[in-house]
Amino acid sequence: MKRDNLHKLSTVGRSSRLPLRRVYFFVAFLLFIVILLIGFRFSGAYNDLQNKSEWALSLNAASSQEKGINYLLYGFYEEDGELYLEDIFLLNYPPQTDFPHIIFIPGEMLLNRQTEYQNATRARAQENDEENNEGTNESLATFFFPTHFYNEGGAKLLIEQISNFLGVPIHYYLELDYSGVPEMVDYRGGITYRGYALSGEEYYDYFLEGYMDEEPLQRALRRMQALVNLVEFVGEKKGIFNKSRSVRRAAPYIDTNMSRNGLEEFIPSFIPSITENERDVYELPGMWREQIDGEYYFEPDRELISYMMANLGEEFILPRELIRVAVLNGSGVAGVAAEVAAILEAEGFKVVEVDNADSFDYPRTQVIARQEEMKPAREVAYFIPDAELLKEVVEGSTVMVTVVVGKNFTLD
Repeated sequence: MKRDNLHKLSTVGRSSRLPLRRVYFFVAFLLFIVILLIGFRFSGAYNDLQNKSEWALSLNAASSQEKGINYLLYGFYEEDGELYLEDIFLLNYPPQTDFPHIIFIPGEMLLNRQTEYQNATRARAQENDEENNEGTNESLATFFFPTHFYNEGGAKLLIEQISNFLGVPIHYYLELDYSGVPEMVDYRGGITYRGYALSGEEYYDYFLEGYMDEEPLQRALRRMQALVNLVEFVGEKKGIFNKSRSVRRAAPYIDTNMSRNGLEEFIPSFIPSITENERDVYELPGMWREQIDGEYYFEPDRELISYMMANLGEEFILPRELIRVAVLNGSGVAGVAAEVAAILEAEGFKVVEVDNADSFDYPRTQVIARQEEMKPAREVAYFIPDAELLKEVVEGSTVMVTVVVGKNFTLD
């Protein structure tokens, strides 16, 4: 009797567990399906950003990466029916490095339309010193702003022309349509600026206009900082659906040939580079010139640009002609600062000041970096024997390096 009851109990126990296992399996299967659907939804949101055109995907596949990987980042907006493309950055990531060289390219720069044939012709002319070469004159005949190329052929022609002009490949690009800023600000719930709560359109006016007498590089960095804030906001959104929704809202205003993984790797490295190390952003060499109507355009210095592009992938890319140096006499020996200035100018540095130091009691010569970046000071120190290399940052200083000539300095 006991044995029969035991048998019944064990049978009942087994039969009651079987449906429970099925329930567990069914729930787990449903969760898997939900996660899979969310993954597809999230992945699809990122896929909406990627330009899968043959020309876009071929940029990385067909170009050399011996000097690192180059990214072109640019933003544009429309006003009164006209398109303005003012902020362009070239980011070069040297091999085996996570920190890029960042070069600002003014959108007001004059470019001549170039083709591979014209580039090859120009190179042959330079080698043979044939300044009147027909192909070279043809390529220099007409100049355009980058906006003209974008209006004519979109991202493809713009990237092609900038790549040909710089003489370096563009492997990836990221295009930002600033007209999406109001929508993203409103999606955020507005933004507070100087104590005022602003809607998307109100903030957009400031985003475009900025401050009085704002330099083009300052304008571009300010806009990038504002966009970075919006990107970080998207990242702070809790929940996979919210993040997917945020990406989908931004997708119509972004164009890139980067994959989802590539974009997720690029943004975290780009944000600190352009927001925390603004002094490491190099401005493309050239001169600002005024037109007859009072507007300004940027005339690039082709020789210095060629030097800078040749150094891409190296630790130091800034041409010496762009390193601004002040030379101060701290030894009391008459004329010694002028002698040092002449040495540095002969090596190509831009000496902007020659004067006396605050005292003539400096026992040793000092080469002082006035910006966070130490590379310009190291380059100067190479030509100053027995000098101390120091860093004393002066905010807003136009001088990059100060040389204080001490009593130990000798030309021997």
